[in-house]
Parts: sequence; structure tokens; C-alpha cells
Amino acid sequence: MGAPSFKDCIAADVSNVFMNRLEFADTHKVNSVEMAVLVDENELQDRDKFKLLGANQNGTYKATRMIYVAKAEFGPRPALGATINLDGREYRVAPGTTEEAGILAIALEAVRS
Repeated sequence: MGAPSFKDCIAADVSNVFMNRLEFADTHKVNSVEMAVLVDENELQDRDKFKLLGANQNGTYKATRMIYVAKAEFGPRPALGATINLDGREYRVAPGTTEEAGILAIALEAVRS
């Protein structure tokens, strides 16, 4: 038997490095299930720099998060507009959700006051 393939190495890195709770990830509840998650509160704002951010005239604002989870732990890629509960707060899946090398990058947004 030969050396592991590049794909095998990437798959091992997802759980052993990127989603490792001692390295990058933290434990969060996603839809009532505890799992390793990376939460990025700035990524979506960086992507939308040219849009007006902040409070609206009616006192509401858009809360955005980008979460990174292992597809093997989370499951299939969620549909646009699906509801996801992250640590007890409801969000909708927003445009920008992607999947790459076994990791789901899920864009979340919610209107808050």
C-alpha cells in the first residue's frame, strides 16, 4: 500500500487541524448539536465593503456571521434561506455559502434591533 493521496491528507487535515478545538475551532451549538465551528464576524463585512453597513432608520441592523464547519459533522450544504440556530440565535442562510475540501462556509444573517 502506498502513501496516502492528497485528498486523504486534506480530509485528515479538516478534522485534525482546521476543526481541531485546541487549534482553531471552538464548540458551538448548531441546530441543537454541539460541534466544532469557526465563527468569523468580519468576513461578510469584508466582502460587502461597498454596501452601507450599520443601523437602519427603523432601529434595526443586519447581524452577519460566516461559520466554517466540517461537512462530515454538519451534513449536507444548507439551502439558501434555511434557518440555522447558532448558540440559541436564529439566522437565515445567506448568499455566499460554499463548500470546499470537506469544509462548509455558511453565510448567516439576521435582522436584529
